[in-house]
Amino acid sequence: MKAVFQKELGQLFHSVIGYIYLAVFLLIGGCYFLVYNLLQANGDIRNFFSPMMSTVIFLLPVLTMRSYAEERRMHTDRLLLSAPVSSLSVALGKFFAILTIFSIGLAFTLFYLLVLAVLGRFDPLVALGCYMGMLAAAAAFISIGLLISALTENQIIACIVTYAVLLGLWLVGFARSYLPGELLRTLAGYLSAADRFAEFSMGIFDLSTVVYYLGISAFFLFAVTLVSEGRRQA
Repeated sequence: MKAVFQKELGQLFHSVIGYIYLAVFLLIGGCYFLVYNLLQANGDIRNFFSPMMSTVIFLLPVLTMRSYAEERRMHTDRLLLSAPVSSLSVALGKFFAILTIFSIGLAFTLFYLLVLAVLGRFDPLVALGCYMGMLAAAAAFISIGLLISALTENQIIACIVTYAVLLGLWLVGFARSYLPGELLRTLAGYLSAADRFAEFSMGIFDLSTVVYYLGISAFFLFAVTLVSEGRRQA
């Protein structure tokens, strides 16, 4: 897993995708912080994180789209499949490489907390919940993106489909009031990534919310492993 992790992390930066991602992430994040916190003299860090999640949903597919699709297009996936490393290790190496880049970008935003601490007041528990929620959500989103990338060799298709799935997962909670039947509305509320993140952002650390994000990550990484094993045995 370590070798795959180092390879994937190196490729993301050697192809400048990692640098572009970080630049866009920090540029948009800086604009949000300026508009929703500094200009409004508001110390609530949730004003930054709420719109930032929409940016994360848009940017993460750019990182995950090439993870498997590019290898299939270049026909280099056979080299990896024939290597003495398990499909799970490969999936985890790719997963943690992308999560590392995301975490680097998120770490830079800690500067915003320092600014709020100097200029005003903020709730440390809410800030902690926002960071934990965004990390947990990103882990789940990355695992979804990896599976979609593993199912196609076209990076553009992988990016678009991943974005559509993530957007649907984020917006499903807003549509529940329009759904017929209590069962469907309850299911939509449970599947809503936005509702789960809202709990974190309020400083509510519910075990079911943690299980939700970890469950999604584990399920889709397992699915990626099954897809890779199917190709290895083909």
